[in-house]
Amino acid sequence: MISQMLMIFTLLTIWISLAWGLVILFSAVHFWFKHSDFRVDTSPLPYYPKVTIVVPAHNEDVVIAQTAKAILDMNYPHDRVELLLFADNCSDNTYAECLSVQAMPEYAERNLTIIDRTGTGGKAGVLNDALKMATGEYICVYDADAMPEKMPFISL
Repeated sequence: MISQMLMIFTLLTIWISLAWGLVILFSAVHFWFKHSDFRVDTSPLPYYPKVTIVVPAHNEDVVIAQTAKAILDMNYPHDRVELLLFADNCSDNTYAECLSVQAMPEYAERNLTIIDRTGTGGKAGVLNDALKMATGEYICVYDADAMPEKMPFISL
């Protein structure tokens, strides 16, 4: 008798838990749809600040060209972007890959600087060197294996 009551209590508890989980799930979905009408204003800005993008790369010849092209293809005025690509003490073809991007006709008029760095300090050394060279109002750092969004500076 007690074991049957315990079994009924257990089953009832399980069903109540499942029902409560469904209530929470449906409430969350309802909340999401109710508040997901958030739209980002992508109309042209009255002023676009100059942005310096620094990409430190150490032996990243496999991905550096894709990253550089993605940065150069961002939806931001091309004359307001300065790209500094650092091939930091590389023993592979990272520097050559950067030069191949610079040689492409679609990027010929872009502000793209490639530095074959042999100094010490690793990424911190690259960033210190980049701070001395940067001319932008904002400085952005991307890893060589990071793929930027098409409109990353929309909230500047």
